[in-house]
Order: sequence, then structure tokens, then C-alpha cells
Amino acid sequence: MSAAHWHLVLNHIPLLGLLFGTAMLGYGLWRNQADVQEASLGLLAVAGLATIAVYLTGEPAEEVVEGAVGVSHDALEAHEHFAWYGLVAGIATGVGALGALLYGTLHGRIVRWTVVGTLVLALASAGLIGYTANLGGKISHPELRADVPVQSEGDPGGRGTNTGEAQAHEKEPEG
Repeated sequence: MSAAHWHLVLNHIPLLGLLFGTAMLGYGLWRNQADVQEASLGLLAVAGLATIAVYLTGEPAEEVVEGAVGVSHDALEAHEHFAWYGLVAGIATGVGALGALLYGTLHGRIVRWTVVGTLVLALASAGLIGYTANLGGKISHPELRADVPVQSEGDPGGRGTNTGEAQAHEKEPEG
């Protein structure tokens, strides 16, 4: 497998782990269920720290796809620039979740303020990593980029989607 393949495989771990872990942690807080809180803190720790692997495979992945047909250099640069923020947020969430688990172990129970603090970090991380993933998707998916017209089925010339005027003209009866 190439570096680009590894990057694509690994990038789902932090994104989905943070989304599910954040939802679970919020539910655990709401229902005051320590076992759900512990499980979600574990998931958030793994997901947050997995951002390191994703970040480290990013540069080698760039080397593989840079200059390839259909790859947007601008989208690649935007993704690379914003990935740093996702990395920092992911590490902060992973460390916060581990800290909450360790603090809870030392005190014999999960302490609410550590869980709330981790939830705040997880919400921010999910947003930052979600945005980073969105930027990454635009690298080789022109249909996600606003600057590229999307060719519709009835548009073999690739001029973009049909406008209302063109659709109205197509429906006029011949006479």
C-alpha cells in the first residue's frame, strides 16, 4: 500500500472516533453513567492520538498524488495548512481523555469536571478535524470544489449544470 492509501485509511479513525466518542460522552454525562463515560473517554483517547499517525502519513501521501491528473494543488495546500490545527486539537483531546481516565483511576471514580473539559475539547476537535477532512476531500473530488463546474448527464460539453432557462427551452414543444 502506498502512503496515500495509508493516509486515506487512517484518516477515518480520528474523524469517526471523535464523532462517536463525543456523542457517547455527552450521553454519558446526560445520563450520569460512569461506564459510558469511561468507554467514551477511551475511544476519544485512541481517536485523538490517532491524529498523529494521520498527520505523519500526510506528507508522504502528498508526494504520491502531487501533480496527478484531477488533483487540485490549491485544495492540497489548504488541507495541508489546516491539518496542523486538527493535529493539535486531536492530541489535546487524546491527552485530555487519558488524563480524565487516569484522574478517575486515582480518585476511584470519574470526576465530572474532567469529563466536561474533555467534552469541550472533543467538540472543538471534531469540528476542526471534520473541516480538515472536508478540505482533504476536495483534493481529488472536483464535485466538492466550488470552482469546478459539474458536468450533468444532459451536458456532454461539460459547460456545467443546466440552468432554468436551458431546461425551459428543452421542454418547449417543436412547432
